[in-house]
Amino acid sequence: MIGFNADEIGRSERDRLSNTALRTGVYPLIEWGWGRQKCEDFLLDRLGVRWKKSYCSFCCYPVSVGAMSAHLDRMRAFPEIAGRVLRLEYTAMRLNPNARLFGRRSLLGQFDPVHSENGPVLEAFDQELASCPWAVYHLRRLRPPSSKDPAAPGEWLRSVRRLRTGQPADLARTLKRVGGRIGARLEREEQFGSVRAWKLERGQDLPVTEEFLVSAPAFVADKEKADFTEKWERYTGTESALPDRPEVMLLRLTDHA
Repeated sequence: MIGFNADEIGRSERDRLSNTALRTGVYPLIEWGWGRQKCEDFLLDRLGVRWKKSYCSFCCYPVSVGAMSAHLDRMRAFPEIAGRVLRLEYTAMRLNPNARLFGRRSLLGQFDPVHSENGPVLEAFDQELASCPWAVYHLRRLRPPSSKDPAAPGEWLRSVRRLRTGQPADLARTLKRVGGRIGARLEREEQFGSVRAWKLERGQDLPVTEEFLVSAPAFVADKEKADFTEKWERYTGTESALPDRPEVMLLRLTDHA
């Protein structure tokens, strides 16, 4: 029994795709024609309480079942939580520029600093980035051809390695020196100081590959599938486009800073 209401027929249709001989979704609220407002009115009449929608602050789906304005209002009511969520999105986007929380829209982009009501949220976000530990990461991303159809793209594979931690400004200076020595294209995020050093940028043809070093909040764990290195070397012909192991380069530059 699934609690989708009559405003969420699309969700029920997608859920039905998971039906099997052992599992069949039933949607009583949709059968009764009860949308969200009808459900809220029923609860208010029976319990005398205006029931608020359940809410997960860092979920990318709340605006699929409710207005963006309501989502932002709830974040403004809890700026400390909003600051942490913005830090999560910021970190994700530094490691992957396409990782906005809402697809083509970022959460941060919804809080225009021109409007004073957004001030506490943006201040909380600034405090999150200023007070949290930062790190330099080595990112490699690969999209090989599909094993079933060489002309079609396969699944994305990723390797993330944390190389060292430190203060944002110190890590940014180190990455600038590294980028200059290895001929990487430097990309600085001016507002908060993150630096990305592109050594290998993705193209249009398969296999799609990219490799860079980046400074960002230190909350991302190392991650790499067991067969990543074998596939990376198969499609790029080398373990890395960098002239030396990235941790060795950083250590050398730190020693001679």
